[in-house]
Amino acid sequence: MQEAVDDIVGAPEWAAPMNPRTWQAWRGPALFVGYVALYLALDRLSFIEALHGIGITPWNPSTGLMLALLIIKGPRWSSIVLTAELLSGATLPVVSIPAAPLFVGALVVAGGYASAAAILRVVGFAASLHRSHDVVLLIVVTIISSCFVACGFVATYAAAGILPWTGFADAAFQYWIGDAIGIVVLVPPLLILNQTIAHPAPADHGRRWLQLVEIAAQGVSIVAALAAVFLGAGGDHAFRVFYLLFLPLIWIATRRGLAAASWAVLAIQVGLIAGLEFQDHPEVPLRAFQLLMFALATTGLMLGAVVSERQRLSCALAESEGRRTTILNTARDGVLTIDAHGQIQSINPAVERLFGRPSNLLIGHDVRELVDGMPDLVPRLRRITCSSAAETTCWELHARRADGCAFPIELSVGRLDPPATEQYTLVLRDVTSRRNAEARAREHQAELAHVSRISLAGEMAAALAHELRQPLTAIAAYGRGCLRLLAEPAPEPAMLHEGVLEVVQQAERAGDVLGRLREFLRGGSCRCALVEVASIIDAAISLGRIEAMHKEIEIGSRIDPDLPPVLADHIQIEQVLLNLLRNAMDAIETANSERKVIAVEARRKSSRAIEISVADSGPGVIDELNGKIFEPFVTTKPLGMGLGLSISRSIVESHGGSLQMAESIASGAVFAFDLPADGPETSSHAG
Repeated sequence: MQEAVDDIVGAPEWAAPMNPRTWQAWRGPALFVGYVALYLALDRLSFIEALHGIGITPWNPSTGLMLALLIIKGPRWSSIVLTAELLSGATLPVVSIPAAPLFVGALVVAGGYASAAAILRVVGFAASLHRSHDVVLLIVVTIISSCFVACGFVATYAAAGILPWTGFADAAFQYWIGDAIGIVVLVPPLLILNQTIAHPAPADHGRRWLQLVEIAAQGVSIVAALAAVFLGAGGDHAFRVFYLLFLPLIWIATRRGLAAASWAVLAIQVGLIAGLEFQDHPEVPLRAFQLLMFALATTGLMLGAVVSERQRLSCALAESEGRRTTILNTARDGVLTIDAHGQIQSINPAVERLFGRPSNLLIGHDVRELVDGMPDLVPRLRRITCSSAAETTCWELHARRADGCAFPIELSVGRLDPPATEQYTLVLRDVTSRRNAEARAREHQAELAHVSRISLAGEMAAALAHELRQPLTAIAAYGRGCLRLLAEPAPEPAMLHEGVLEVVQQAERAGDVLGRLREFLRGGSCRCALVEVASIIDAAISLGRIEAMHKEIEIGSRIDPDLPPVLADHIQIEQVLLNLLRNAMDAIETANSERKVIAVEARRKSSRAIEISVADSGPGVIDELNGKIFEPFVTTKPLGMGLGLSISRSIVESHGGSLQMAESIASGAVFAFDLPADGPETSSHAG
C-alpha cells in the first residue's frame, strides 16, 4: 500500500525505498504480529455474555479471522493460529485456567479449523466465492466443523472442572452458534477483500455518483432497520420486528451481489452486537438471538451468491453473444437460420451481400425463394439431421439474386435444438470463383494437351521419316516390277499377283505408321516468357496429383530458395514435367512397389543454369534400354508409343537445355533436365 501511495504522490526525500529482500525478510514476522494483535482485539471486543467466564460468547469474529487465514495461506499457518488462541485463552477469561486444558482447548480449536480449511481445499472450494456452490460449501463445512470444535472445547473444560457437565449442552450450543456466526459473517468479506487486492477490477466512472447515492441509501436503510429493532418499534418484544433487517439486506444482495451482501451482513451483525451491549433485553433468549443472526447471515450470503453468479453468467452470455455476432458479421459465408417450415428467422450481413437484398426483405420469407432446385429442402433437412443414415449434409445448388441472376452455391446444414422449437442453420458459400477456377484448369489442361500434340506431331514427322521411307521404296520397286511384267507379251499371272500383293502389304504398313501420327497433326508455336520455376513445378504436380492419389502415390517437391526465373514456354515445360511424372507413376504401378513416392527437386546447377529432377521409387530402367531410352518408339509400356521421352528431350533442347537419365538403380530412376537461368537465346518455333 505504501508503495502505491509513493507512486502516486511521490515518496518524501527522507523516506528511502525498502529493499525487496528486506521486505521479504520482515513480511512473515509482520503478518504474525498483525494477525495475533487483530485476533486478540476481536476476542476482546466480542467478550460479552461470556458463559462461565470463558470464551463461550454469542459471536466469535476471531474464529472467522482464523479460518480466513487458514483458507488463504493454507494449513501450514496452524502454528500461528495455535499461538494466538493460546494467548487469548491465557488473557481473556475471568476465571483461572490450568495450563493443560488451556493447551488442549487451543489445540482443538486450531486443529479443528485447520482440518476445515483442508477439507474445503479437497472438495474444490474456491476462495474467490465466484459460485454459489462455494458459499454452500463454506456454510456446510462451517456448521459441521464448528460443531466438532464446540463439543471438543467444552468437553475439555468440563473435564478440567472449569464448567459443570450439567451445562455441557447449553455451553456447546452457544459456542457452536457463536463460532458459526463469526465464520459466516467475517470469512466472506475477508476472502472477497483478498481477491479484490490480488485482482482489482477496473473502476467504472460512468455513473459513479448514482452508485454512491444508492450505497448511501442502502446504508441508511440498515441503520433505520436496526433503529426499528432496538428503539421500541416492536413494543415489549423488540425482536418481533427482527425481519425488518432482511429488507435492506435483500435490497443490497439483489442489486450488488455477494460482495456487497457480505459487507452488509457484517455491518448488521456489528449493529446487533452493539445494540445488545448498550441495551438490555432480558426478554430475548440468547439462543433465539443467535439463531436469528445466523439465519440472517446465511440468507444474505446465499442470495448475494446467486445474484453474483447470475450476473457473471449474464455477462458471459452477453460476451459470448457479442463474439458470435462479431464472427457472423465478419464471416464471408452467408449464415441464416430457418424454422420447421423453411421461414428465415435470422441472417448475417453476408446473406444481404450475397443476394443483394436488405434483411427486411429476407427475414420471414421462405428460403426456397432463394435456393433453386430443391423444393423438398425442409423435409431433406429434417431427414438428414434426425436420422442416423449416412447422407451428406452439403449440396451444390443454384441461388438467385434480387436481379434474377443465378449463381452457384455450396449449402451446408446443421440443426439447432432450442426448447419446444425446430430450427436449422444454413451456411451458403458462393462458389462462382471456384467454378471459374475449375473451368480455367480444364482449359489449361486442354492447352497442355494441345501443345503436347503439337510437339509430338513435329517429333513424329522427323522420327517416322525413316519408317515411311522403307515401305515407300518397296512399293515403288514392286510397282516397277509389275509394270515390266505387264510389258511382256505373255505376263505370268502368278508373278504379277505376287508383286501386287507386296505393294498392298507395304502400303498397309505405311498406313499403320501414318495412323499413329494422324491425331497429332496440328500446328503451333513456342511462346517464351520469364516464369518462376516453382510455379511450373506446382502446376505440373497439381495436374498429376489426382492420378497419383488414385494410385496411392505420394508426390513431394523441394525447391531451393531464391532461384532466378527462366525464360521458357511454361506450357511446354509443364508438359515435360507431366510426362516425367506419368512415366514415374506408370513404373511404380507396373512394378507394384511397396514404397510409392515421387520426388521433384529444383536446384541451382551453376550460375546460369537451373536443374529440375524427377525421382521415383519404381524398379528403375533395365540395362538393355540405358543407351536408347530417349530414342523414338522405344517403350516398355504395352500400349505406349515410345515418343514421350524423345519429344520431352526435344522440347528441353529447344529451350537451350538438356534432358538425361541422371540415375537408374534398383530402387528407382532419376530423370533430370536443366534450363538456362536467363532463358534460351533462340527464336520461337513450331514444336
